[in-house]
Amino acid sequence: MKKSQCHDMLIFMESSVNITFLGGGETVLTALARTGIAFSAPCGGRGVCGKCRLTLIKGTVRLVETGQEITPGDSFLACRARASTDIIVSLPNVEIEDSPLAVMATGRKIRRAGVGLDIGTTTVQARLICLDTGESLETISALNDQRSFGADVMSRIDAARNGKTAELFAAINHQVKDILKQFTDKWGLSGIERCTVSGNTTMLHFFAGENPSGMGEAPFTPVFLEERYFSGEDLSLSVKQIILLPGISAFVGADIVSGLAFVDILNCDESSLFVDIGTNGEIAVWDKSKKRLLCCSTAAGPCFEGAEISHGMGAVNGAINRISLKEDMLAANSFRYGPLFYTTLGNAQACGINGTGLIDAIAVMRKLGAIDETGALAACYALSGFPVADGIVVTQQDVRRFQLAKAAIFSGIKVLCKKAGLEPAHIGTAYIAGGLGFFLNLENAAETGLLPCGLISKAAVPGNTSLKGAVKSLTDPAFLPRCREIVSCSSAIELALNSDFAQCFTDNMGF
Repeated sequence: MKKSQCHDMLIFMESSVNITFLGGGETVLTALARTGIAFSAPCGGRGVCGKCRLTLIKGTVRLVETGQEITPGDSFLACRARASTDIIVSLPNVEIEDSPLAVMATGRKIRRAGVGLDIGTTTVQARLICLDTGESLETISALNDQRSFGADVMSRIDAARNGKTAELFAAINHQVKDILKQFTDKWGLSGIERCTVSGNTTMLHFFAGENPSGMGEAPFTPVFLEERYFSGEDLSLSVKQIILLPGISAFVGADIVSGLAFVDILNCDESSLFVDIGTNGEIAVWDKSKKRLLCCSTAAGPCFEGAEISHGMGAVNGAINRISLKEDMLAANSFRYGPLFYTTLGNAQACGINGTGLIDAIAVMRKLGAIDETGALAACYALSGFPVADGIVVTQQDVRRFQLAKAAIFSGIKVLCKKAGLEPAHIGTAYIAGGLGFFLNLENAAETGLLPCGLISKAAVPGNTSLKGAVKSLTDPAFLPRCREIVSCSSAIELALNSDFAQCFTDNMGF
């Protein structure tokens, strides 16, 4: 058999980068991702979402399915094309979330430092802590560099099953290595003493270099759930000790355990609910009377992360994050478009819509009669979509994807509460966790059927509890034992095997 030839792909960015193209069927997207140039491919390279579109500047590429030759000036999907020659392409704008950076005091010397790390499917967040004082020094947040392999957990598990585990490990390892270097360079540190890592079960597998393929099909078996310890050398990271927090099941991971421990749910005075809304909706109910913690995960899909939405984007500058019919309901720096008022992250020009903006948009569309109770767009918007800003619309397909996601979250909450023998009225506190929860308009969440109305008056919004828990574990010796206790008293409920879930899901698809 003739050995495949290798090529150097020249990728046109602010500075040129040479990339070795392995040939033998490797797509342009795979070559980019393997080299650490990450941009969104929410569908995982299936050619569905269209968000990995590049423009060819020089050279030749061929489409995978048809063999059609793409010539300079034309655009193509990176996941559906292979380079035939050395090429130059223009990359799309890479989404990088602005990082709230602390200002370092002049001449200050930090003796011992630790890092709390939250590896989410969409976003990676890290916080530098002074271990002597417990003070938060700096937070860095960025989109997960694995996003070229798909927007959700299952897409990345599929990639692992197709032999991409090493590449997924390399993507997150290089990203974390870069974050740690930013910390050590800026603060003049010789190294990081300890790093505690939280995240969903799949992300922690990739971080540890383990293959999560066993979670891709029943019985959904992870390689590990218990806490794990590494030296920095084990993972080629400039940290003395690395601790991975424990998880409960394949789809209720350390991020939820960390959050439950952070809010100290086992010591709540009343029965409580915990919901983290993301690509998966993880839900936990603490039944105080029976001293039991029931957990589940429901596949919401990536629409709340802005993926697979026509003008969707993550929580980055220019993302529309709030929409209202009343200007006084928003921040002072709002924009007007027709009857709508909206705000954007960074107060920048609108270039897309994120998860909270989408929820607001659906609520506004209901109020204006732009969609009916079934989710169908009014005839005047059916073809072009409902406009929320100049050039930014919500399409019929966007509404349908939202309906699937919100029905999954709502039904998971209802079924888990029923399993615990509780009604929303019996809940003392409903913790709505995660980055989306922090900016969520709770009334709109209830109006669109994302959350039960009875929970809104009981809601507490603690923010990214996965990160906060990872940080707390650095300075609180009681935190890790609390995580272990949560795992020991938890029962994971498989919604796919629950007879009520399918009916509840169907019943809650509408508005």
